[in-house]
Amino acid sequence: MSGVGDKDEMRLLVTILTTAVLLLGSAWAGLGLALTGAGPEGAHGWRALGAGVLLAGACFVAWRRGSRWGAVAWVVAGCVGVSLWGRTVKPSTERDWAPDLEKVARADVDGTRVTFHDMRDFRYRSTTDWDASWFSGTYDANALTGAWFIVEPFSGFFGAAHTMVSFGFADGRYVVFSVEIRREKGETFSALGGLFRQFELVYVVGDERDLVQLRSNHRKDDVYLYPVKASKERVADFFMDMVARMNALHARPEFYDSVSNNCTTNLVKHFEKVSAVDVPYDHRTLLPAFSDALAYELGLIDTDAPLEVVRARHRINERAWAASNALDFSQRIRDPEAPRAASAP
Repeated sequence: MSGVGDKDEMRLLVTILTTAVLLLGSAWAGLGLALTGAGPEGAHGWRALGAGVLLAGACFVAWRRGSRWGAVAWVVAGCVGVSLWGRTVKPSTERDWAPDLEKVARADVDGTRVTFHDMRDFRYRSTTDWDASWFSGTYDANALTGAWFIVEPFSGFFGAAHTMVSFGFADGRYVVFSVEIRREKGETFSALGGLFRQFELVYVVGDERDLVQLRSNHRKDDVYLYPVKASKERVADFFMDMVARMNALHARPEFYDSVSNNCTTNLVKHFEKVSAVDVPYDHRTLLPAFSDALAYELGLIDTDAPLEVVRARHRINERAWAASNALDFSQRIRDPEAPRAASAP
């Protein structure tokens, strides 16, 4: 009797597994058809629905004929087909871009001297109302004084965050690199869409009164500004590697990927390249709100106190509010003795 029971349990397990494969595979194929290449017009629902009906019909026929593995084979074939078709959708640098991403930075490099063009320096009244401004500037990697790792956890989304890097120079200037999606007019960010070649990847480069203040003062997210513990040579290598990748994206654009080609994974790749250190890819990379914990483990930020104490020390929101639009904004958000706003609205 035990043998019969074991066989029944095995049949049940196989049924559960094949059903899961059918459901998950069909969902993935449907999302791929709906979202791949979707722009401001939104998801291509009819395309996904039509293909889904055909795939479901084929699976149903195979299952009814007693071949659950035949049904699985149809779903696997559908997923492979959708994946191969998705590869025919190519990234572009020529689209009707959102106004704040109409221009993206590029650079002329002469040894250690880097001249950026189309750096962003907007002045915001709100997240949707601003005075647009782009500028050019020349910076010498030999004059770098340090780098800062910036983490902006998203309010209301567990584990989600944006990460950036800012570089300081001997003349008091700061340059921020922000790896983002390049939105078209009418597009909004979607982590799900980011899995299906929906957005191009872009390196936005600009002033801290734009890229930092936008997040701390107008989006009203917490912003953490951590000094990076690294040699001047390592910081310079990191800076030059980011410049090279930024320029390369002009010649060979790429799609953003919510898992493998996003803000944090790109910073990790730059770090690994210039440091020869293998960074563990775990929840702290997949959920960037915890990326400072990874930096803490690697000794890249202060480790003289528990992480929660370090976080509190480097949260800059009150200082950013007090220094709103000030010419010395960058200096004041780094000064622990700087006046703080009584409360951030």
